[in-house]
Formats: sequence, C-alpha cells, structure tokens
Amino acid sequence: MTELAIVGAGPAGLMAAWQAAEAGHEVTVYEKTNAVGGMSGSFSIAGQRVDFGSHRLHPSTPPHLLQALTSLLGEDLQTRQRNGRIRLYEKWVAFPLRTTDLIRHLPLKFSLGSAMDIVQRPFLDNSGDTFEDEVRSRLGKTVSDEFYSPYAEKLWGIHPSKIDGELARRRVSASSPLAILQRLIRSSTPTGRSFLYPRKGYGQIVEALADALVNAGGKIELNFPIEGILLNQDSCLLKSPKGERTAEFVWTTAPLSALPKMIDPSPKQEIVQAASSLQIRGMLLVYLVLDQPNFTEYDAHYFPGLQTRIARLSEPKNYRDGPDPKNQTVLCAELPCWTTDEIWSATPDELGEIVKSDIVNLGLPEIHLVKTEVRRLPFVYPVFETSTRNEREMLLEWGNSLSRLLSFGRQGLIVPDNIHHTLAMGWDAAHSLKGNGTFDGSQWNEALRRFEDHVVED
Repeated sequence: MTELAIVGAGPAGLMAAWQAAEAGHEVTVYEKTNAVGGMSGSFSIAGQRVDFGSHRLHPSTPPHLLQALTSLLGEDLQTRQRNGRIRLYEKWVAFPLRTTDLIRHLPLKFSLGSAMDIVQRPFLDNSGDTFEDEVRSRLGKTVSDEFYSPYAEKLWGIHPSKIDGELARRRVSASSPLAILQRLIRSSTPTGRSFLYPRKGYGQIVEALADALVNAGGKIELNFPIEGILLNQDSCLLKSPKGERTAEFVWTTAPLSALPKMIDPSPKQEIVQAASSLQIRGMLLVYLVLDQPNFTEYDAHYFPGLQTRIARLSEPKNYRDGPDPKNQTVLCAELPCWTTDEIWSATPDELGEIVKSDIVNLGLPEIHLVKTEVRRLPFVYPVFETSTRNEREMLLEWGNSLSRLLSFGRQGLIVPDNIHHTLAMGWDAAHSLKGNGTFDGSQWNEALRRFEDHVVED
C-alpha cells in the first residue's frame, strides 16, 4: 500500500485518486476550497444548478472512461442534442456549423474569400509558427481573420501574431478547408451534434468521482490549502495553515508556474524565472437570474467579435432534462480578462449592466432581470506566448523530473484540454502507480506523448 497525497479536487485529481484507491493505495485529496470540482463543479443560484461557464462531455470520450462514468452516473448521464449558435457578420449561424446555414446566412464575400483561399493555399509561405500563421496556412485568411483570430484575442488577451502556433494545433482540429467541409457534414448529422451531460449539472461528474473515492477508502480534505511541499528521499511533507501531512508521493494539479515557489528544495533560479514569465488569463462569470421560464431555445451563443465583452452566453437549463425551476432561468455570461483589468473588480450590478448592454446590442430577446451573481476565476486560460515557448518547455521538463512529485491536469501540464482529456490524465497517472509502490515513469511518459495529440473540442 502506497501513501498518496493529491493536491486539487478537480476531475484529473479525483479520477487519479479514485483509481489509485481502487487499486488499494492510501489516498488523500487536499482541496483549498469548500467544494470539489474546481472549474468543472456546479453550484446553486436561485434554486438552479449552474456550472462554471459552459461545459459538455464529448462523445469522443475514450470508451474505458465513458464506461467508468456511466457506472457511476447511470441514467443521469444524458445524451443531448447541441443547439447553439454563433454571431458572424452580424448574423446568427447554427453552432456546430452546418453547411446550409453558412450558405444561407453568411455574405457572399465570405464564400468568395474562402474559395480564393483554397486556390491560393498551395502557394502560400507556411514557414511561420504563430497562431495566426498556423490558422491561415491551414484554413485560409478569411476563416482566420473573421473567426479564429478575433476569438483567440478575446480569450487570451493578446494578438494572434504573438500566440504560439502550438495553441492553434491544440484548439483548431481542422487541417484544411476540405477538413472543415467534412466536419460540417458530420456536424449536420444527429451524432455530430450530440453531447453528454449529467441531469443535475456538470458538477455531478466530479461529485460522483468524489463519492466513488470515499467508497473505495480514500479521503477528501476540503478547505485545506497546500502552501509548501518538502521532497525528501523517501517521503514528502505537505505544509498547510491547517497543519502538516506526510505521504510517499505527492501529485498536484495546481498551475505548474506556481510550483517552483512551493517546492523545497528550491529549484534553480532559471526555473523560478521561467515560471514567473508565464501568464494565465482569468475569467469573469456573470450569472443573470431571469424571471421567465426560458431566455431562448439555444444552449449557448458564441461571440468571436471584439465588439462585445462576452465570449459565450449559456443557459444551463437547456443543457439537460433536469429538476429545474419552471418559471425562472439563469444565464451565464463569460467575460475573459486579466486580473489587473478594471473590469475584474467591477461590482455584480456593474457587470450585469455590461452584459445587459451587450445583449441589447446583439439583438437578443429582452430580459427580466431579478438579480446578478458573479464568480471570479483568476486562472483559466494558460497563455501560449511565442516569446515564452522556451520557458514553457523548460518548466515542463523540470516538472516531469521531480522525484516523488507528479504535476498533471490542465494547469499542471499547461494545456487547454477538455474534461475527457483531464480524466485520461488522472486515469493514466493512477495506472502508472504500481502495487509495489513504484511509479512507472516510462508508462507515464508514454501517456504524456499521447496527450500531445489532444485537440480541444468546442
């Protein structure tokens, strides 16, 4: 039996903890907040379960993970049909994109521009390696400039010419205009438009994992922040205002950039400097409680344009067939920003007015606002700047070299992945820990190579 401490009760940490406990290891999860799930959790506003933004479990979830989740959630894990839309050229287009809608709703210049891009693509200089270069070379200038580039700037806060091309490779799955067409055809089928979602909110996934962990003999310590980790030759000491804990191994899902300041012995100064150079974009989540049964029939609205602060507006009620109030609904507006921006410290009422103004300007239905609540998430989007590529690689190599400590999860591996990717990280980490108390580094490195092929699905 191995003593394993896991820092962070998000999906990666909980999946790893559950699987390790099932294998007979002694597992304790330490979570700094008062609830499990992190950004994958759910909570209640006005009697309705809401998520931290818009989330879905994709049908592309690996079968072994989907089987595990189904065993925990049963019929509460529902198959739903996507019904979103995106704002392009001041028009609404179905999202996921459908060929007929593109033809019917978008102006002729978009079609002509895209056609010209296809013709010119073989003759372009594809030597650049920025987000802008990558998308333009693969999909053409029209698609890049009208959709991907402004949306990237809205999410990450810097111009796409300063974003590493690696982010485009992880966020843009289509490799050519033909691939886009093939994707459009797939998304026009019921299968291509489906997703999985729990009846009681997205957080039901992590709550089920937490229950499974406890049932397997594991422990969860909430409101237990870990501020320091002493790595000894044969054990680890975790330091917290709540007291000290020991374990044979420590696995952490905290932002990798925060780890150098937590570790004892301290890493080389170049590692500390590399960590300090990395930025993580924050997010304001503005929840509007409406005195009406529904806002629209759509689950989510996407706004790639920079003329609005909102990146996405979702209505949780439309994601599921669940026990929601009949006469009220809640909207969640996502506003990416830096924690140093003036808007970060705006009051709920001020943020509510910003969202209401955008809703009016976008021609969306009138809302009957009851109240506004806000959640401030300081660490959401790791920023892949071209100028910090070497620092990211250096930090990742250092993190993977630590004895008795494993950094994993979205923030721990500095990736923009979906939940099924992070669940895979937790699963593979747990199955790299052997019954004799050794960690199979070769097996884990093989998993890391697989993770490099992850592509985010919206």
